[in-house]
Amino acid sequence: MDVSNLQGRWVLESINGKAVESENEIYFEIDGAIITGFDGCNNFGGKLDAPANLRMTQRACISEGPRLPLELPDAWSQLKAAEVSGKKLTLKLPDRKGEASFRRE
Repeated sequence: MDVSNLQGRWVLESINGKAVESENEIYFEIDGAIITGFDGCNNFGGKLDAPANLRMTQRACISEGPRLPLELPDAWSQLKAAEVSGKKLTLKLPDRKGEASFRRE
């Protein structure tokens, strides 16, 4: 997949068909080759083509809360396999045990 298909803000809606409930939106946003977002606990940002330079806040978080199912150190590899249909994105989970659905905002 080309990064141009992923431009914009993608908000997590469900994991394996179960709606995600969170006080704050869990999302990632792609602008050019830059990815930013909130994983359910921490903010992150960096270049898709330089995953080693990804920045992330280091808050202590409740482990039971929902998290962004994106392997941030190598997000681009996972995103290349995503499927985009209109304003929906389907992403295979890192452990290959299901999928997550996002909506474009």
